[in-house]
Amino acid sequence: MKNDRVHQPTADATQWRIFNILLRLLGFGATFSGAVTVVTVGLGLPPIEGQESVPNLWGLITGALLGLLGLGFLMLRPFRPDLGDAGLPLNPFRASPARRRWWTGDPA
Repeated sequence: MKNDRVHQPTADATQWRIFNILLRLLGFGATFSGAVTVVTVGLGLPPIEGQESVPNLWGLITGALLGLLGLGFLMLRPFRPDLGDAGLPLNPFRASPARRRWWTGDPA
């Protein structure tokens, strides 16, 4: 009989640094896309030549939700299980034991 222990994957520090960086880039992209959607689709700016701009309620709502989602991603604390973080990374009430860098979650 071979080894009966279950293989537990180890948390790689580089993997979690990249996770946090990609989370920040997702936040920037969603916030920017939301702002562009509000202006172009929601407000109809810039207007098509020879026509006046027509506001679109669903474009405003969609862009605002997308922008808020992006801001939510930007406001999350860095998540690093290799440094002892537990729980979901999307929990805004998660306690952060030490001061960490915003981009990567490395100790400051």
